[in-house]
Amino acid sequence: MVHHHRALRHWDRWLTHHFVGQYLLRAEQSLLTTLLKQHYGKHALLIGMPCQASLLQATHIPCHALINPLSHTLKASTTTPLRWERVIDSDLHELPIQTGSVDLVLLAHTQEFIENPHQLLMEACRVVKPEGLIAIIGFNPFSLWNLRKFSEMGRFISAYKIKYWLKLADFELEQKKTILFRPPIRQESLYQKLACLEKIACLPGLGGVYILLARAKVVPLTPIRMQWKQPLTSMTISTSMTGHVAHHSK
Repeated sequence: MVHHHRALRHWDRWLTHHFVGQYLLRAEQSLLTTLLKQHYGKHALLIGMPCQASLLQATHIPCHALINPLSHTLKASTTTPLRWERVIDSDLHELPIQTGSVDLVLLAHTQEFIENPHQLLMEACRVVKPEGLIAIIGFNPFSLWNLRKFSEMGRFISAYKIKYWLKLADFELEQKKTILFRPPIRQESLYQKLACLEKIACLPGLGGVYILLARAKVVPLTPIRMQWKQPLTSMTISTSMTGHVAHHSK
């Protein structure tokens, strides 16, 4: 647990103070705005960092909540106003949220900085309402983002594995998008000069970040076969068109 707390703190500092971190947040918010424009509801939950508040501003959902194990020690970015209904400081192994109570869950990279990402994803799926959505944002391990030491503070998980876990949780994938084809280099001037690399979006497998949007399936009810307790040996069904029941005495 100490290790993933340290990783989450490093991740929060990078998002807050590095220019690529700010660019990442803006790009993710822009794409989420497009993906979620037709999704409505009342409650949205972000499993992430306070500085990622802008991601939920991409939705029409009015009530926002944040879950983070470090919320009491972290401050949101001054450039992003918070609109949280509540902030929940909680461990990520068991979310203190009622099953099937949230219209939208946003899991934004947090799964990459903890010891058991599969368990966190299952917990995130558990709290989604039937027909509700989960949006998962992750780094592509096959992109240029995995060529530098940035990846050492977290463990990149492929979109293929995330899709497999979603299938196990009875979620249906609706959309997959990739963004950010430039590597996260330190020099801002050089980073801007490499903007031409964003034009290779026709090769989605090279994108640095993926967003998966999946919907919770509604499990159909299984019909229960009725069992008559009273024997019907004394009753026969008439074959007449009127459909009346004829009784015969023994």
